[in-house]
Amino acid sequence: MGKGPLEVRGARDLAELWRALPAAVLRYRMAAPPRDGIAELSNSLRHGAWVDHCAAAADQQCAAAGRNCAFANTGRCRADILFPVHLGGGAPQWRMATLLVQWRPSASELCVVALGETACQEIGWAARHLRRHYDLRGAAPSEARSFADLELAGAGPWRLSFVTPWIAAKANHGVRAVPSEEAVLHDLGKSMASRAQKFTALCTPDPVWQRLGGHLARYAADAVLGESLKVDEVRIKTLSVPLQSGASGARFEALAWLGDIALAATATAAPWLSLLNMCGGGENADKGFGGVEIVPLQ
Repeated sequence: MGKGPLEVRGARDLAELWRALPAAVLRYRMAAPPRDGIAELSNSLRHGAWVDHCAAAADQQCAAAGRNCAFANTGRCRADILFPVHLGGGAPQWRMATLLVQWRPSASELCVVALGETACQEIGWAARHLRRHYDLRGAAPSEARSFADLELAGAGPWRLSFVTPWIAAKANHGVRAVPSEEAVLHDLGKSMASRAQKFTALCTPDPVWQRLGGHLARYAADAVLGESLKVDEVRIKTLSVPLQSGASGARFEALAWLGDIALAATATAAPWLSLLNMCGGGENADKGFGGVEIVPLQ
């Protein structure tokens, strides 16, 4: 990799930490993406979790009252663990949703991914919610028990497809040009570093450890990704996606990407690419945007 042993060791330690994180996947076989859309299913699970799993008294539920979780960051509220929400922004950078909805075009599958012990315990609840509200049936649990079972194997080349709009910027200033290879690589690296920070925090409930682990993840990302990844081909179209701020209600047009790219990668990059493959990237990835599928390049 061209880096010193301390940097290599830090990256390897992070990868081993991630591999031990409990994980589970439900798979729904279907010929086409769900009619309601991935973002809609994701938002429905988020709302349902805040209704069904709120730790506050029934007549004081945070979702109904329109307030932040009274037990945020304490581990005492399952809704907050599954879908952390901080109205008006400012949530800790290491928090992330732990129940994620992904579409896999190559397998014609809708997947619900659970990350961490609490999410794995509630994946049955997620299946019941989707059946009740969207008539989604026939969920088949995978054999995955940890993130190690979901990790991409070996080096590339890979084909990365942007399955749901990848929000590259929350302000679209009329950009229509296809992004350069350098711009795509920069955005992928930024998202992998962010996901690594959040994913590392899932491996411990201790807030001090979370912050320190996040610093290590960011450092390792800078040390590793620039040496391990190269974008070889870009087949992307840009589009505007209408969004609405959850805090102010203001509407705006975001700049998004759809399409696919070819990636050259070393085996060192496989755990980091796996984070994107399972969690997505770009802006608003926890809300159904930025879903990707990474498969071997044929």
